[in-house]
Amino acid sequence: MTAPVWPGVVTMTPERYTTFASMAGPWLEEYRCCPFSLGDDSGHEERAVYIVVNADDMACYAGRTRPTRLLRRGAAVTRLRGHTTGAHSKREEWARYWVLPLQPDTPDEFVDWLERTVQARLGLPRRNRRWRRA
Repeated sequence: MTAPVWPGVVTMTPERYTTFASMAGPWLEEYRCCPFSLGDDSGHEERAVYIVVNADDMACYAGRTRPTRLLRRGAAVTRLRGHTTGAHSKREEWARYWVLPLQPDTPDEFVDWLERTVQARLGLPRRNRRWRRA
């Protein structure tokens, strides 16, 4: 296994999720107060900000999704599947993920803002590739 992308510095909790959900305001499609196991389907959201935690519930990654015509499952689990397959898979590092599902018509600018804000509040780097050592 390679060195962790980011081991995390902040524990993700239901209270933190509630704070992030309130930041989403009217763009929040549904409140989901519990994390999903890494392979579990997140629902049927088209847009989302998701927060990945390791086995110790330390936030180690946050990302966002964009709608796609090929979406058959939730956008968050579809995007996570891309992170956890292939040569640079993070499957061994990541355990669960939280989802902030957003309304389908949420503006891109707001999705980007929410992702950056979540990353900043959790002490996550914007570009995790910088943290992976060869």
